[in-house]
Formats: sequence, C-alpha cells, structure tokens
Amino acid sequence: MQKVILATGSKQRQNLFSALSIPFEIQTADIDEKAIRDPDLKVQVAKIARAKAEEVAKKHQGIIIAADTFAVCGGEVLEKPKDLDEASKMLKQQQGKEVFMYTGLCYIDREHNIDFSEVSITKLKMRQLDDYEIEAYVNNTPVTTWAGAFALSYPYGANLVEYMEGSLTSVGGLPTELLIPLLKKSGLKPVATAS
Repeated sequence: MQKVILATGSKQRQNLFSALSIPFEIQTADIDEKAIRDPDLKVQVAKIARAKAEEVAKKHQGIIIAADTFAVCGGEVLEKPKDLDEASKMLKQQQGKEVFMYTGLCYIDREHNIDFSEVSITKLKMRQLDDYEIEAYVNNTPVTTWAGAFALSYPYGANLVEYMEGSLTSVGGLPTELLIPLLKKSGLKPVATAS
C-alpha cells in the first residue's frame, strides 16, 4: 500500500484524517504562504494548497494531501491570528456577521495519475458574543492555530455559530467530502472505527 502523507502541522486536519482509519504520516511544507497572492481568493487558497503539496512531493513519495484555509468577513481575509489580542479582535469583528471559510485541497497520487485541486467554500454566521465568552475562548483554546481564530470541530467552537451552509469538515480545514472519493480511487478504504 502506498504511503499517505498529510502535508500539514494542523492538529485539526490530523484529527479529521485520523477518523478515516487510514495510516498516515506528517510532513509539513516549508513555503511562504504570504508570498502567494491572487485577486481571486478561491484561486489564492488553491494555489497555497498546491504549493504545499508540491513542496512535500519533491522530497517524499506516496499520496500527498495538502490543504489551506482562511476566513473572509466583510471582504477582509482573516488568516491565523499572530497573538491572543488579534484573535479577540477577529472574533469581535466576525460576531453577528456572515463569514465565508475558504479551504483549498490538493491531492497528488502519481501512481494512479491523480492530480486534484478543488476549493470548498462554507458560509456561516457567528452569533453575538459577550466579552467574557471571547476572553474565555481565546484563553482556553489554541486560537492562534486557526484561520479566523475559531474552529467548529474543537470543543465549544460550534457554539459560536448561529447557522452554517456548506461543509463542516471544510471549516475544520480538510473537506472530507472531496477527499474520501479520491482515497477510494487510490485503492484505500476509509472507514469509521470505535475510538
């Protein structure tokens, strides 16, 4: 069986992939994401995911899976906050508003001639938050590791959201509705197991 390589340091993505019961290893991509820009945000997030996959594919053989996620609120791109203060500001900025989560996925399996890129966009509305909720959230969760400073798949994160349209796993950084059919094409069998 081919080696499966997840090109990410994201614990969230690793947790989502672990639920598929397919062995994998982690190889992070050393790229400058901020140098990759495009006026079309859908193109930008796809380019970043591909750059990560191709960087890892230069050094490792196997199935390479890479993704990138950012939030867009009021036309502004919200990536990972640099510190807790910026995370608090991001959450205040998003509360009561519609937020679009862009996740680019790149999947490279040279043995089966699969070279796939796609972008999943999920719309959600964050509810109004009290200051104490924001303070507790930024101080008790790893907000600096998430685009927009929140994650639905992390405990309490789903409670920040009023409604959502689109992929839950895409907001988590790995759109498994796109990924699972690709894994099957590669001859792998993702299944749920009891933890």
